[in-house]
Amino acid sequence: MVLKIIFLLAIIYFLYRLFGGKILPEKTKNKTSEDENTLVECCKCGVYITKKEAIKKFDKYYCDECA
Repeated sequence: MVLKIIFLLAIIYFLYRLFGGKILPEKTKNKTSEDENTLVECCKCGVYITKKEAIKKFDKYYCDECA
């Protein structure tokens, strides 16, 4: 009986490792910080600023002075 349980646990562990340990959903990585640090060009003056600092109007990015 104990050998059956050990064998079953070994199979479950093997399947877990086979699928890369991704049975449980991964927490989303911090993509917002990566997106915020991306440089974009101001459509009016051409200055590069981060998306965090940029002002978005009609799918175009503007710096503070140009907005």
